Order: sequence, then structure tokens, then C-alpha cells
Amino acid sequence: MVANSVQRKRGRPRLFDEETVLSQAIELFSSSGYSAIGINDLTRTTGVTVGSLYKAYQDKESLFAKALERYIALREARISATLAQAENGRARLSALLHIYVELSQGKEGKLGCLMVAGIAEIPKFAFAGDILREQLLRRRKLLSDLVEQGQRDGSVTTSSSPQAVADVLLTLLYGMRVIGKAEAFTNDAASFVSLALKVLD
Repeated sequence: MVANSVQRKRGRPRLFDEETVLSQAIELFSSSGYSAIGINDLTRTTGVTVGSLYKAYQDKESLFAKALERYIALREARISATLAQAENGRARLSALLHIYVELSQGKEGKLGCLMVAGIAEIPKFAFAGDILREQLLRRRKLLSDLVEQGQRDGSVTTSSSPQAVADVLLTLLYGMRVIGKAEAFTNDAASFVSLALKVLD
């Protein structure tokens, strides 16, 4: 992660559960965006005093950055575990698409994506934007690597470059999350994924 990320200060232990606070912050920022959430919203939701939040995270952007890092770590763990069970490049791409379809539907879809919420406000950040950009690059590389794997194992037949296909799929992944926020994403996951995978042929 970026060098500017908040580091835990030495001294007395915190009087709150950090995982719980960060999970609550993730929901707030995902649902309302960065700018719409004030420190009073965070204290009201988490039950942590203003002084304690500032002592732990210095400012709102630092708290957002920590929440974003947790959000990314949890998402990456789920994706890694799911992809490890797939048999080839195409199957891994299908599994990844299915994860994003699921995330774009129902309560999770309506809540929104912290990555999307952050990307929409990148110009406002002093350093959290670096985390967002790095994660986009990692996701694009994962997609490119999976396309390349599929081309090697024969499950992906397109002659297009892995990077070009990855750009299309990256747009699909985050586009799903945007549409899901408006509760307008398809309920037919199988058909959507089947059509999306045609970019591999």
C-alpha cells in the first residue's frame, strides 16, 4: 500500500474494535460517497468519539484509506479462494464475473462499491487516490493474466491481446457495480456472464 497510509500509533491500545469501525465506515462511504460523509456521521454510526477517531486516523481521508485497504483485502481473499478452484483461464474469468454479478444485486448491489465511490472522487484525495489507482491496475493485471492463461490452455480463443480484453472486462466489472447501485442490474446472472464471455472467443 502507499507510504502515506495510516500507521497504527504506539501507546495505549484503542478502546474500540477497529475491524468493526472500519466495516461501518465501509458501509457509510459505499452508500453515500466520500464527500457526503462527515466526521459526525462516522461518530454517530460507530459510537466512537471525534477525539478517538482523530487520534486513531488523523483525518477523514486517512480513515477512508484504512477502510479502503480493508475492503480490498477482504475482496481479494474471496476472489483468490474462488479462482483457485477453477480449472482453466476461462473458468476463472467466469467465476470472477459471477462474483461481481452477485455483488451487483440485492442489498450488496444497492449499498454500492467502495472502489466505485472512491474513483468518482479521486480529485478530492491527497493520497487515497493512489490506493484506488493501484487496485485498478492490479485488477486489470489479474484479468490480463487470466486471459493469457486461457489462451495458453485453449479455453480462450480470441486473438486479441490480453490487455485489450482485460480493459473490456474491467469496464464490465465496475460498470456492473454502478448499475447495481441503482438497483437496475439484471437478475439473469447466467445469461449475462455467458454474453460477457463472448469477448473471449
